[in-house]
Amino acid sequence: MTDLLSIGATGVKAYQTALNVVGENIANASTPGYVRREANLTEVTAGAGRYLLLNNLTIGHGVAANTVGRAWDAFKASDLRNATAESGRTNSTITWLERIETSLNTAGISAAMTKFFNAGQAVAADPTGSAPRAGLIDAASGVAAAFTTSASGLAAIDSDLRASAKLGVDQLNNLTTALAEANKGLVKARDGSNEQAQLMDQRDQLLDQMSQLASISVTTDERGVATVKLNDRNGPVLVGGLSARPLEISFNGSGTMALTLDPVLNPEAVTLRGGSLAGFAEAATRVADMRTQVTNLAASFANGVNQVQAAGVDLDGQPGAALFDASAGDGSLTVNAINGRQIAAARPWTMTGGVNNLGGAQLTAQTNGAPLSSTRFTLSGGVLTATDPVTNSVIGTAAYTPGTPVTLAGLSITVTGTANDGDSFTIGATQAGSRDNGNMANLAACRVSGGFENTANELVSSNASALAGKRQVADAQGAILDGAASARDSVTGVNLDQEAVDLMRFQQAYAASSRVIQVSRDIFQSILDAVN
Repeated sequence: MTDLLSIGATGVKAYQTALNVVGENIANASTPGYVRREANLTEVTAGAGRYLLLNNLTIGHGVAANTVGRAWDAFKASDLRNATAESGRTNSTITWLERIETSLNTAGISAAMTKFFNAGQAVAADPTGSAPRAGLIDAASGVAAAFTTSASGLAAIDSDLRASAKLGVDQLNNLTTALAEANKGLVKARDGSNEQAQLMDQRDQLLDQMSQLASISVTTDERGVATVKLNDRNGPVLVGGLSARPLEISFNGSGTMALTLDPVLNPEAVTLRGGSLAGFAEAATRVADMRTQVTNLAASFANGVNQVQAAGVDLDGQPGAALFDASAGDGSLTVNAINGRQIAAARPWTMTGGVNNLGGAQLTAQTNGAPLSSTRFTLSGGVLTATDPVTNSVIGTAAYTPGTPVTLAGLSITVTGTANDGDSFTIGATQAGSRDNGNMANLAACRVSGGFENTANELVSSNASALAGKRQVADAQGAILDGAASARDSVTGVNLDQEAVDLMRFQQAYAASSRVIQVSRDIFQSILDAVN
């Protein structure tokens, strides 16, 4: 009778434990990171008897539930961590590409430059008009504002990115420290205990959070102690048993990001393949490159326009002053303090043909910047003769070939077309109030040769193309991530329907075990009554 009583007692105790486990599962069905528990029921076998044949007839001693297991699949967990790291990198990069797009679109550099060059055409149509000149100054201010807006926007993005990346590294270091502490707890925890299960839940939550920040490879020993390596199983150790190696972030002069593992004791440069930190590194490179391109475009545009200004004279007959200042070197522009009269619309030298010219020749001249006196050039027999129009004294002669520059009287002269012998041209310094607009043609040529508007548009389109590509990748990775999460949760998650079935099953087993105890007691009482 004592065997039957013992068997019933073990059943009551085991199924009480099983019911507690089911109740714990139901209570934590919505708890983040909770992994479904399972009571491990094992038969309590009879000990070895003195007589082997008699031992074969011995019934066991009931059931035991001494350990609690976790519904866990290491492979599905690894797939989810890998998918999380890949998705984290892409989504992190997308965030910063979107900010770059917003900054460039808000600035509108290309549209501002188009307005500026169109304002230059208005000045060419009315070289002495005050309104077109004021319009060109306003358009110049618009270009400067566009570049400055873009530069400050990209600088703000760079600053925020660095702060976010630093915060991400700090979070990763905190997680690795916490994981090392969890590993210490797992070393001490009794195998199969609920404490061990709770520590494993904590461990896996920490690993999931780490995979959002960096690509990791995880292995565990028989006690559940985790070893974490960066990127893959051959990567550097981030958490080794009971110790964690810190990660340090830095940014070089060009703005790109660098990570160093264990910088004090054993420095090791690392490049992450996944996680939001890898996205930060990719985005930092993109932002740095974009800032460089905007800075180069600003400098190129300013230099081109300033060179055009320097090549002409303003309404007062003075050499053109520099219009833009790009000396800050950060992509910003400022407009120098000049007024509309200082727009150098005219060429410094005016070329006029003689009234008696019969041929179709034209002369163009380039000066070396030095002030020159008025000079008359006469074409005859393939020879160009320079004379002083006041004294008619010959300054010099030079044979010429149409289309080929020749140097004469301190000028570089190019003859085009066919001249009649005796055709002449006079070149002289442009006087104040001149309606000449020849220098505005240089501005139009600068617009074409510099390709400034196309370059600005390419900045926007290249970033938009990269962003669109990342979004497509993110969609695919999101589907993979959802699938991996569903696959793991199908193993680890609590199914309330299944728990309800187990609850009824264990309740019935508990009641039956209680009935076994009652039957054993009744039989024992009957024996006692019979003896008495």
